[in-house]
Amino acid sequence: MRVSAILLVGIGLVAAGCGDSFDVRRTAGLTEFEDDPGGEYDYRATTADVVVLGVRELDNDPQGTLDFWTQAVRNRVRDLGGYELVRELGVRAASGQEGKQLQFAREHEGRPYVYWVTLFVTDDTIYVLEAGGVRESWQRDERRIREAIAGFRVD
Repeated sequence: MRVSAILLVGIGLVAAGCGDSFDVRRTAGLTEFEDDPGGEYDYRATTADVVVLGVRELDNDPQGTLDFWTQAVRNRVRDLGGYELVRELGVRAASGQEGKQLQFAREHEGRPYVYWVTLFVTDDTIYVLEAGGVRESWQRDERRIREAIAGFRVD
């Protein structure tokens, strides 16, 4: 499920190393990757059932608001990834920043997938939290993903 790379390139976000100014809550059942083989994420973790959580820290350049980046992501995931927006809701980081979570679904080669994008935007930085997996695995591991996202902190 490599929609995330298409998503970020498609909306003009490039991985400009801001230098990890965030923290993700360690959640039981999620194992962190030491290195990201493709170098696309600043943080990656997975469950045993291969539900994956990744975080990118990107320069907010061009300068955009949370609403702007939410709309850009909504458009690109639908248009380029073929996902259907199932739900959109406001969220809050453990450090207090308000954000948006877009919950998508799609079928690929006869298998249903779940893909969530959670955004937090500051004047300088866009934090993109991506989580996804096959729906059957997702249903078992959703609680772990929710806990990790709820514990996200911007330093």
